[in-house]
Amino acid sequence: MGTSGSGTPTVALVFGLDNAVVRWLTLRMRDEGIAAVSMPADLPPSAAQAICSAADAGVHVVSARSGMDGSFLEYWQLLAEAGKSRLVAVHDLLPTALDINETAAIASRVLEEDVLPATFPLLDDDESVVGVLDAITGQQSFPDGTTEPPRDDFTEAVAMETNSLFDEADAVGSTPQEALADGALAMAVTVDVRSGAGVSWLAARLPSRTEPAATTVLPADGNDAVVLTAGPDGLAVGPVLVVQATSTSSAHVTSMADLLVPGLKDRLEPGASASALMTPRPALGALLFQDQPG
Repeated sequence: MGTSGSGTPTVALVFGLDNAVVRWLTLRMRDEGIAAVSMPADLPPSAAQAICSAADAGVHVVSARSGMDGSFLEYWQLLAEAGKSRLVAVHDLLPTALDINETAAIASRVLEEDVLPATFPLLDDDESVVGVLDAITGQQSFPDGTTEPPRDDFTEAVAMETNSLFDEADAVGSTPQEALADGALAMAVTVDVRSGAGVSWLAARLPSRTEPAATTVLPADGNDAVVLTAGPDGLAVGPVLVVQATSTSSAHVTSMADLLVPGLKDRLEPGASASALMTPRPALGALLFQDQPG
C-alpha cells in the first residue's frame, strides 16, 4: 500500500495538539513515501470537508502522557463519513504514562467511535521504545526496516487484548488489515519520536491513492506555499480557475516541487501531489480547474 497502481503516493492528513510531533511525523511519513501534510486546527467546515475528501487517510497524533481533547473531532468525523482510513498515532509511551490500551480507550470516547490497538511498543532494557509488535500478525518491526517473526510469549500476552480487533473486522466482513485500509475500523498504533519506531509500519498499511474529484488545495509547510493534489485531469503550471464555496476567481500556478524527491515539476499526473507557489495564494480547501489542450 502507500501508492496507486501508477505509483502515485498516498495522501495522509496528520493532525494533533502537539505541533512539533505532528510536524515530525509528517516528515517521517514523507521519508516512507507518503505524501503527508500537517493539518492546522480550526479550518472552516467547507475547507476541512474538501481536504478530507481529497485525502486517503487521517492520522491523529496523541500523547499517552498528555492525552487529547476534541479539537480535531470534526476532521476525524469528516474522514469517517468519507470512508477514509483513520489511525491514532500514540507517542510518549513512557513507563509513567498511559499504555496503548488506555490511550485507545480515551481516543474512543473523544472521537466517538471504537479505536482498537493495532501495534504495541517493544521496550529495551531501559524501557525505551525500540520497535512495535503487530497485534494482528505477531510480527516485530524495527525502525531500521528489519522484522522478526512472532514470539509465543508476546503473542500470548496480547491475544486477549486483540480479540475485539478480529471480532470487529469479522462484523464488517473483512480482515483487520482490509478494515483499516478501507476505513471500516479505526485503529491506534505506536510511534516513537526518539527511535522512529512504528512509522514504517504505519506507512506500509495506509491505503493506495485514490484521485480526488478535482484538484484540491491542501496545507503546506510554509506561509507562502500550498500543497496541490491533482484531480482526474492532472494539473500543469499556468493559469487556473479557483472555486471556493460559491465564489470563483483566477490564479496562476507559478511553480511546483515534488513533496518527496527534490526537483521541480511542470505537471502533476492525476492523484499526484506537490508543493506549489500560486499568485494569488488560494484558500485551503479550494478546488482548481484548468483548461486542457484541445
